[in-house]
Amino acid sequence: MKEFFKMFGAVIAGLFVWGIISSLISLIFFLMFMSTLTSTSKENEVKISKNSVLKLDLSKPLGERSSTNYSKIYDTWSFDNLDVMGLDKIQQALESASSDDNITALYVNLSDISVPDYASAEAVRNMILWFRESGKPAYAFANDYDNLSYYVATSCDKVFMRKCGDFVFKGLCSENIYYKGALDKFGISAQVIRHGKFKSAVEPFMQEKMSEANRLQIQTYLNDIWGVIVDEVAKARNISKSKIEQYADDLSLYSNDELCLKSGLLDGIIFENDFDKMIQEAAGQDTDNEFKTVSVSDYCSKLEDSMLSKNIAVIYAVGEITAEESSSEEVITSKTMVKAIDEAMNDDDIKAVVLRVNSPGGSAVEAEIIHNELKKLHEKKPLVVSMGGYAASGGYYISAPADKIFAEPTTITGSIGVFGLMLNPEKLMKNTLALNVETVSTNKHSHFGGGVTAMDSRELEVLQNSVENVYSLFIGHVAEGRNMTVAQVDSIGQGRVWTGISAKKIGLVDEFGGLWDAVAAAADLADVKTYNIKQFPEQKDEFSKLFSGLLEAKSPEIKLVNKIKRHTGVQCYLPPSRIY
Repeated sequence: MKEFFKMFGAVIAGLFVWGIISSLISLIFFLMFMSTLTSTSKENEVKISKNSVLKLDLSKPLGERSSTNYSKIYDTWSFDNLDVMGLDKIQQALESASSDDNITALYVNLSDISVPDYASAEAVRNMILWFRESGKPAYAFANDYDNLSYYVATSCDKVFMRKCGDFVFKGLCSENIYYKGALDKFGISAQVIRHGKFKSAVEPFMQEKMSEANRLQIQTYLNDIWGVIVDEVAKARNISKSKIEQYADDLSLYSNDELCLKSGLLDGIIFENDFDKMIQEAAGQDTDNEFKTVSVSDYCSKLEDSMLSKNIAVIYAVGEITAEESSSEEVITSKTMVKAIDEAMNDDDIKAVVLRVNSPGGSAVEAEIIHNELKKLHEKKPLVVSMGGYAASGGYYISAPADKIFAEPTTITGSIGVFGLMLNPEKLMKNTLALNVETVSTNKHSHFGGGVTAMDSRELEVLQNSVENVYSLFIGHVAEGRNMTVAQVDSIGQGRVWTGISAKKIGLVDEFGGLWDAVAAAADLADVKTYNIKQFPEQKDEFSKLFSGLLEAKSPEIKLVNKIKRHTGVQCYLPPSRIY
């Protein structure tokens, strides 16, 4: 007993010491953060001199909107500086720079590009094309080019690559991993309930090979996106589409600087320092002096917020739809969204609302709550949806009440379908781990939803009915919002994924365009001639975001586990595909 109390006392002392150490670590992080803020505030004010070049660095992570005051964002596990750049700030910077006499050119850095999808790339590309209408030139430079970076680069007047760079322009590919064989080996069975022959989110758990239906939809949307890329590149570089397809098919441009130049796809192959000097001279600067560039972030810090009333609301719905808030991941919860929707709805200054959706969907219950609140808003004010990279499944669910829906041609949308997924580890536990689960219950199905034993036919029937009910609700909402019959929606639903191009043809999307096209349409519907933007939900200040993330303390592995846990139950979800 004496040894027990000694051990117990040691454990308590250890916990006490660890508590003190943890507090000291948190204090150090706090002091580091405050020091960063203080030093930043003491930095010299950004000065933009004559003949400056605006620099758009797309190696930084690109998001829908920038963080509060464009300050730093930190990864809460590694504490790395992430410094996310928002599409909103790029738009603001290019719009202002186009008429700023001190800005003479745009420099687009595409090395190690961090643009998440082709719709976002298309949005940036269109902004650059719009900037060029001012008569000011835009120059692109990259160490290497792939499909995505080169597509953005062709919005510029001139496109350059470093010497010995790789030019990889090869068409699009989507790789999908199927888990059933591995799950079988481990003794884990997947019990799946779905509505929609195209609802491919659960297919990898059900079978070892891709179904013909899934192959058809993937091939279709890849062809759509690639068609947009080829059309725009051909137009920008004055090259025939057949020649571009030939280069993509035979990989002849790879490590072939001479052919890259001869083909007309590049304007020059040059080291970055020499490129800087060339742009410096073109901008009218003295090449013997320092190259005068200003980053998009610094330039935006110089722009004053308009004093006009904020009469158009933009509500951002970005990330997976889930019931759980997260400080380390972008997610959409009904709690946050309902608050934002209600604020916009009850603000008399706000005359119309734009819902910016970039989401693969998620929880059907959360999507229904958000949809219901948006319907209430729509009864009082015009509602326009702007779709980003993804507005699929639950992302389309919440878009349905809109007066008008805008998407990029390369947006991934549709996926109007529902599924339920339960992974059952019974064989793994018994045969491999020699674990035995003993269950005591009061009724026949008391263990339903426990996840330890397989569901029987009645339990599967109950879940299937739940999925069918959600699907009926889903297509009913779409039919009402899109002025279609339920049968029409069902025929284009069934979980099938569409690009913006195809979605426009079948009536799921009204117009091609980005966020600012949607804002202009919302203002027009509200008969507002002069408008300014108010953004929702309100972003956390960086101090709160950082320390709530530290308290959450989730490693990448834990985040992955939590993501899998979020997809149990009835889901309106499309896993984002890797397209490269």
